[in-house]
Amino acid sequence: MQINVIKFSINLSTNCFFNTGINETATAKIKKATSVALILCPILLSQESLANGQIDEAITLAANNRKQEVASTPKLENTLWWNVAKHHHIDPYILYAVALIESAKNSDPNHVTPWPWALNKAGHSIIPASQQEAHTLLNKSIAQGNRHIDIGLMQINLHWHGHRVEKPEHLLNPVTNVEVGAGLLAEAIQSSPNDLVLGIGRYHNWQDIQTAVVYGRRVLAVADQIRTVL
Repeated sequence: MQINVIKFSINLSTNCFFNTGINETATAKIKKATSVALILCPILLSQESLANGQIDEAITLAANNRKQEVASTPKLENTLWWNVAKHHHIDPYILYAVALIESAKNSDPNHVTPWPWALNKAGHSIIPASQQEAHTLLNKSIAQGNRHIDIGLMQINLHWHGHRVEKPEHLLNPVTNVEVGAGLLAEAIQSSPNDLVLGIGRYHNWQDIQTAVVYGRRVLAVADQIRTVL
């Protein structure tokens, strides 16, 4: 059984999905449950719009463009995002929204996608073209004694959460990265049972409540808009 990669175009001729190159070990884990699709780019959206939180018009346009193709519209259900989120008892759309915000890649001015090889060092976003390039940069950072680096789809911080994997490079495995990130997001949400916004925000910042709340609201806004597309 192979991993299916859903192809989904929005008002453009090019697809915004790609083969993630998941290795055999990761594939074996997925085979235990079902054939899983790793959705990476469902939304027509500019990086600038995402950064500014001005996503409504872009996602609404995407949704309208898909109304004539309802039968072929891919859903988040039964994808990696869905299955991992349900395992951790969190909303799959919130999980996907966090990944989209954390690791957005904007190779095309009209598309944005969570990027499995994304890195961030001291606030500087790095978008390697391949897993191999990301691995090289990660190893270089570690060799320089810098483990304060965010890795992959969910931007897992190696300094704080490297103990959750056997080796740092394992966080460049998309399946592992989403699994670890979902666990951290679930812990953050559970820490604030009466305030979902704050709980989500703690995935980004535990110390500064205001910053956490802003982040949480942003994630919920993105998640709600994604529901109109997926």
